[in-house]
Amino acid sequence: MAGGTVLSSTLLIPAVRPFMGDHHGAPEAAFHAFMTVNLVGGAIGAPLVARWSERLRSPGRLLTTLCLLDGLLLLACMAPLPVGAILTLRTVQGAANLGGLSLIMGAATRGTTGTGRALGGVGAAVMVGVAAGSPLGTLALGLGPWGPVMVGGAIQLAVAAGTIFLPRWEPKRRTTERLRASRLPALWVGVERFGVGALVVSFAIYAREVHGLSDIDVGIAFAWFMVPFVAAVYPATRVASGPWRLRASLLGLSTYGLALGSIGVVPPGWIPVSMACCGMASAFVYGASLRGCADGVDPTRRARAMAALNAAGGVGMLLGTAGAGIVSTFWRRAGGDAAVVFPAIFAGAGLLQWGAALLSRVKRQPTAPRAEVVEAAALP
Repeated sequence: MAGGTVLSSTLLIPAVRPFMGDHHGAPEAAFHAFMTVNLVGGAIGAPLVARWSERLRSPGRLLTTLCLLDGLLLLACMAPLPVGAILTLRTVQGAANLGGLSLIMGAATRGTTGTGRALGGVGAAVMVGVAAGSPLGTLALGLGPWGPVMVGGAIQLAVAAGTIFLPRWEPKRRTTERLRASRLPALWVGVERFGVGALVVSFAIYAREVHGLSDIDVGIAFAWFMVPFVAAVYPATRVASGPWRLRASLLGLSTYGLALGSIGVVPPGWIPVSMACCGMASAFVYGASLRGCADGVDPTRRARAMAALNAAGGVGMLLGTAGAGIVSTFWRRAGGDAAVVFPAIFAGAGLLQWGAALLSRVKRQPTAPRAEVVEAAALP
């Protein structure tokens, strides 16, 4: 179900221009806004939804409602509405989408046993949804510029129907525990997603203008990133427990930084190697982040921890894409060569990974009992 929720969003990526431009006749600025407001809505709404779920008697019903709302709002975007109304629908839909995903991830790890296995499965499902989104969205365009939106809405309605058959869980006693343990994993995944955001659009332009690669070649290069990512998420999540969590994140961030920076300097034949190393390293960062959020809090608070993690990832992706776009636009307007601009962007994003690794090392908590997250007495 986590994979279906992610897939309903990622398959919209190839449809943004034809859907907003041809179907709705919107200006080019609305193309970027269509994807941006969804991330903003998710980053703001997901933590609020997860916090609210802890106060409800039956959080499972909220999950079904969110998935249903997600699908209906996405289908409503097909209606002949003003651009402002479409963007408003997308903002609310982003909150429902990421909020529902956070509840699914929290429910999957609600038990106190098998956390690594459950998180590995959820993480792999999410990444499969990410990897399959663009190809499926391209196929759905054969139905028309609104095809991917219709397919995405139908997928999410199917997910909503599936949640009805999930076993209902009841909230346990509330605690005053704070989510301090999720801050460092949120930093990791936010920085990792920043690197992905800086890479996605910039690499496509760089590969075509500097190396003359076709769109198919660019798609294959991204596959070299995604396939190792999906394959490594499950084992990375299983391994990243106890003292190995920090080690896995530091190894992932350091390797990711080197591989990301190398993309702009290696010959075209070595780009798949750099992309594969990026994907493998990114999986260790993501796996360690998932495990850190799940293991660091009470099982009843995991939905909120996952919401914080997803929000951090959404913000990182947004900042990475926007930051790379702003730098490349101004630099190239000033006469900068694409062969210099984009390698500098990749190197800067890589250095940020190393900065996060160093900061994680500095923030490493000692083993003394006072540094552990201690559950406070239950509220009446």
